[in-house]
Amino acid sequence: MNIFKLPDLGEGLPEAEVVEWFIKEGDSVSVDQIIVSMETAKAIVDIPSPQAGTISRLYGAVGDIIHTGDPLLEFEHSEQGAATPAPLKSTSVVGDIPTTEKHLKEVAQANSGASHIGVKATPAVRALARRHDIDLSIVTPSGPDGTIKASDVERVAKIFASVGQLQPLKGVRRAMAKTMAQAHAEVVGVTIIDDANIHQWPEKTDVTLRLVRAIICACKAEPCLNAWYDSHSIGRRILQQVHLGLAVDTKAGLFVPVISDVAQYQPQQLRDKISEIKELVVQRKIPAEQLRGNSITLSNFGSIGGKYANPIVVPPTVAIIGAGRSFNKLALDQGNVVEQKYLPLSLTFDHRAVTGAEAARFMQVLIGDLQA
Repeated sequence: MNIFKLPDLGEGLPEAEVVEWFIKEGDSVSVDQIIVSMETAKAIVDIPSPQAGTISRLYGAVGDIIHTGDPLLEFEHSEQGAATPAPLKSTSVVGDIPTTEKHLKEVAQANSGASHIGVKATPAVRALARRHDIDLSIVTPSGPDGTIKASDVERVAKIFASVGQLQPLKGVRRAMAKTMAQAHAEVVGVTIIDDANIHQWPEKTDVTLRLVRAIICACKAEPCLNAWYDSHSIGRRILQQVHLGLAVDTKAGLFVPVISDVAQYQPQQLRDKISEIKELVVQRKIPAEQLRGNSITLSNFGSIGGKYANPIVVPPTVAIIGAGRSFNKLALDQGNVVEQKYLPLSLTFDHRAVTGAEAARFMQVLIGDLQA
């Protein structure tokens, strides 16, 4: 028997979710036959069989998370001399590993206890927590010396039962949760807000195109916001070209495709490019290389709702601009009170790499171009 382990699907991603099995236990497969569809944080990838043979076991059902290098399926009576398929960006791994029920049980028990290190509880209480699928680290102890009692576990179990079953985040949403946690832990984020008076804009002006133009202009004036911060070296790299990350909302979660050297495009070319990448994102066909390398980010959330926000800067970038829903308010125009339209703006910057004055000047140039 041979075990086929989940190969690196690119980008060094640590895990993937089973979307659909195209085979079942007992099926015979040929070399390069598509056997399963896996969803990573960035794309859905079809995985071909690395050899011909009979499938004796599938490791994981639809919706399960499989870590890179962990067993994916098991072959029985594999045919000798089968051709070796081309690797999926990194070589697929086929090899012998322990698969006895005793071994799998030991691994499961070790994993279930990993999150309980540092908590005080008797073996019986730990077993009770495992039965209820409760992480002891979230249970408030009521016993002597901070010991967790059985009643503490039962209390949490009752609360969980009343609020419904846990829905694990998977795919893009799981990746987003990890990225946001990293950003919260690393970035010293500060947000400033202001409004741009856009009453002079022609009807049906493309808001996104105007924002992109203004960002390019502001990056020229204050290039330190178009940069990457290296937390290990405590330094920043200021980029000459503006590689714009454009936040795109989908049912699967949030994507940030990148338009490299965005200043090279004429307005219509840029509109076509934006439409193209949004369609690729929705279809989950956007190449991985178009989801990395942004130097600054734009989130035009106003098309959905909301005026101001506290956008999150994702390392290694140091700035993100948020544009809210435009609104009307009264203003003075040559001594007369008139109603004019405004575009609310939010700029979050990493205070490790950018000063408040630099961010304020960036915002003023941004507003100046929008009002021009």
